[in-house]
Amino acid sequence: MALLSSDALGAAAAAPKKPFVVRHADARSSEHYHLMGFDLYLKVSGKDSNGQMAMFAGTYRKHDGPPLHVHYEQDEEFYITEGEFLVQVDEEKFTLRAGDLIFLPRNIPHTFLTLSDTGRMVFMTHPSAGTEMLFKQLAALPPTATLDDAQKIHVANGCRIVGPKLTVG
Repeated sequence: MALLSSDALGAAAAAPKKPFVVRHADARSSEHYHLMGFDLYLKVSGKDSNGQMAMFAGTYRKHDGPPLHVHYEQDEEFYITEGEFLVQVDEEKFTLRAGDLIFLPRNIPHTFLTLSDTGRMVFMTHPSAGTEMLFKQLAALPPTATLDDAQKIHVANGCRIVGPKLTVG
C-alpha cells in the first residue's frame, strides 16, 4: 500500500524545516518579550509552522495578567506548568494549577490572574496570526504608554481589549 503525500491529501504544504530544541530559559530566534510586568518566550514561531500555530512560555509573579481581551482570528490554549492561575472566559472563572489545560475559543473574551507567588504557563495560538507581532509591539511601548496605545496595537493585530485586568477580593 502506497502512502499519499500531504499534497495529495489536500493538506497545507509542510514547512521545509528541521527539528529544533529551545531550552527552558531560551526563546526561538531570541524572541523574548517583557510586557505588562511579565516575561514571554517564543518557543515555536508561525514561521516554523507555516502560520498554523505559535507557542510561548510565560513566567509570572503574583497578580500578573493581561486585561480582558478577545482574539478574533485565533483559538488559544493555556497549559499550566507551575503555580496557580485564575482564568476568566467570558463570565465564567476557573482556577487552574500545574498540569491543567484550558481551551479558549476565538471571539470569546478572556484573561487570567496569577494567584501563586510565581507561575509558569505554556500557551499556543492557532493559527499563529499576529500574536508574535502583538507581543513584540507591546514590549516596545514606553513606560508612559496609555491603555489607548496598547489598544491600537491589539486592534492592528486582530485583538481588542474589552475590559480590565482581573483582581482578587
